[in-house]
Amino acid sequence: MKNKMYTLNTMLADVLCLLLLAFVLVRTFLPHFIIPELDVPNMVAISLLALIADHYLAPGAKRCYICIAGLGAITFGLLPFAACFVGAMDALKLGITGGIVFTVTTFVFTDMAERLSSGPAAKAAPWLSAFGLYLAVQALMGMF
Repeated sequence: MKNKMYTLNTMLADVLCLLLLAFVLVRTFLPHFIIPELDVPNMVAISLLALIADHYLAPGAKRCYICIAGLGAITFGLLPFAACFVGAMDALKLGITGGIVFTVTTFVFTDMAERLSSGPAAKAAPWLSAFGLYLAVQALMGMF
């Protein structure tokens, strides 16, 4: 049996790389197009896409939350810096925020999906969990 512990962090890096590549192409060929900032709701959306992909590719994988926090911080800090979207100090802030957001999102999503997967909504559990969590983050950010 393969070790599936780091599949989630690989999915996060894949999703973020694809989005940054798309933004680089948009910035190159459509310079008047407004690119959204990488704020907390967008970080949660990226994290949820990675979590849904991980749910189907590595079902039942064990989670090391310290590894998730560290590698999430490195991913959210290093990839936007490498794509020239942020400077060095902003990359540090983005990395710390991204690590915290990714860890909390992973914890809450995993708990929600496990609770929903035992009932009649087992096939739709990751999608329902992601949708509910994203709406909750949007509402929370709307209050701030």
